[in-house]
Amino acid sequence: MIKAVIGASVVVVYILMVMGNVVTTTGSGLACPDWPLCHGTVAPPLEISIWFEWGHRLLGGTAGLLVLSSAIVVWLNFTGRLRWLTSSALGLLVVGVIFGGIIVLIEAPMLKETLHLLIISFHILLATIIFALMILAYRSLPGPALEEDGKFYLYMFGLVFLQVMIGIFVRYGKAGLACGPDFPLCMGYLIPPFNTFEVTIHYVHRLVATAIFFYALWHMIDVIKKGYDSKKAIITFALILTQASFGIALVLTGMFLPFIILHGANGFLLLGWLVYRSAPYLVSAEPATITDELEIA
Repeated sequence: MIKAVIGASVVVVYILMVMGNVVTTTGSGLACPDWPLCHGTVAPPLEISIWFEWGHRLLGGTAGLLVLSSAIVVWLNFTGRLRWLTSSALGLLVVGVIFGGIIVLIEAPMLKETLHLLIISFHILLATIIFALMILAYRSLPGPALEEDGKFYLYMFGLVFLQVMIGIFVRYGKAGLACGPDFPLCMGYLIPPFNTFEVTIHYVHRLVATAIFFYALWHMIDVIKKGYDSKKAIITFALILTQASFGIALVLTGMFLPFIILHGANGFLLLGWLVYRSAPYLVSAEPATITDELEIA
């Protein structure tokens, strides 16, 4: 039951992150002008933007209940690391909910440019950390020793997390088309003039993406050559290739909405996969439950 609750928390938090991307992409973040209700009711008007935002809130409530349930069952059955992981996730989720409510109540349209970028960054950072903590909690449950895959996945997680943070500045700093609809060049240059923040951050995003792509490709080829189990390396490269393809498609199509959503969804999936594979270097399975210890005593 504990495994099922924590696993469900991971899945719902992931869906919540994807839905949050839909809300911000469609400009629906303030479709409900009040909080915690929406237009003063739990059944707001049937407008798509309103239901994007209201659906996101309902999904957030579901995620909150699951994370709370995870923390409760862990505190009743475990000591140590699992308590810290689930309690931290719950605390951060509460911070995110309160912060989001405050922003709505003070009418966030006045929060523009830099402040708006910082608010969006803070929300995505919180969601990413909660997502990672719940995955690590799942991987920390008692069971066989976690299989180590070398530190490739840990390093790759660091690179992808950095890329997500850079991507926030690209997306919400309106730098997605800073190079124009131009790929692989940027405004016709291999190395463009870095005369604006938008061009600079966009180009850095491309450079980090290139490093991630070739690092994953090198690892996959190396694993196959050495005759190791290559399934995990192939999955990792496939996710990165898919992410790169959506990124290129965004540039070439002028930020086509479905590609924005798919780019975000695949990016969060890739990040979760890398956290899962990095777990042996971040946590280890708990040796026993409180119940087990009492029975032994």
